[in-house]
Amino acid sequence: MSETAKFTVDILTVAKDKAQNMISQAEAETQQALEDAKADMAREANDLIRNARAEAESVKRRQISEVRHRIKLQEQQEKSKILTEVMDGTRRRVIDITSDESKYIPYLVSMIESGIRAIGIDNVIVHLNANDLKRFDTGKLEREVTKKLDKSAKVEWAKDPVDALGGAIVSSRDGKIRIANTLDQRFEALESKLLIEAGKVLFSN
Repeated sequence: MSETAKFTVDILTVAKDKAQNMISQAEAETQQALEDAKADMAREANDLIRNARAEAESVKRRQISEVRHRIKLQEQQEKSKILTEVMDGTRRRVIDITSDESKYIPYLVSMIESGIRAIGIDNVIVHLNANDLKRFDTGKLEREVTKKLDKSAKVEWAKDPVDALGGAIVSSRDGKIRIANTLDQRFEALESKLLIEAGKVLFSN
């Protein structure tokens, strides 16, 4: 083999080796890039899965909370409805008392008497509702009130009726002092206590 041919072979061998090294290096870099890409994709996938799970848990907790809130609200509405029905029934029973004169007249006399005692004077004006003014003998009522007071009192019966279910309003002659002893006022004064007691009876475990 001539020197020229040998030189050519050497160059080709070096070139081939260099090319093979470059190919091997490129293949190694490509493989590493693929592995890095796979690792990145795996991390991203894991992040996505983790975030999706977290979001799913958040949505689940939010839905459970909304359901619980809705159930609690419905329960409160039902309780409120029941208590309203109880209070309406109680109010009707209070009104029914006024139709039984044997029970209502003593009660009315007692409310007028307590109003006169509370106002602290013996010369008063008594206000009744229209129905009581029409159906009761005010002279008889005054005698019954005086009997309970155990002293004389001058009672004037107001001609203008009051807007009340029953009972009476006792006022001074000048109208500066007024004692409301109506069924409405008594019921309103007891309403909050009645609601508490009804709630205990109906909803206590």
